[in-house]
Amino acid sequence: MEKDRIIRVSDNLKREIAFEIQNSDLKETCGFFSINHVETARDLSSAKVFFSTINSPLKQSELVLYLNENAWKLRKSLAQKLHLKKMPSLHFIYDEHSENVRNIDALIDNLD
Repeated sequence: MEKDRIIRVSDNLKREIAFEIQNSDLKETCGFFSINHVETARDLSSAKVFFSTINSPLKQSELVLYLNENAWKLRKSLAQKLHLKKMPSLHFIYDEHSENVRNIDALIDNLD
């Protein structure tokens, strides 16, 4: 039962974080931004936000640093929208999975 709750919280965080970034001043810095997955701790103390981006003016490491420095703004906004006893701290992690898939697809296309 508790596991189902964490899954729902993670899904809500994923949806709301993506919405907030696309509708805030962070949008210009992030480029085309996608939240791939959110892992929320069972005690709601923290959440790992896995993301990918296309056409960002910043390098991956700079973007991760920028998002983690501005995570408090998102957390504050999310606290007003999501009614949780404790709003998890957000830790952004660049998800290289999508990039790896694109590289593999390109390699397969080159074999033909």
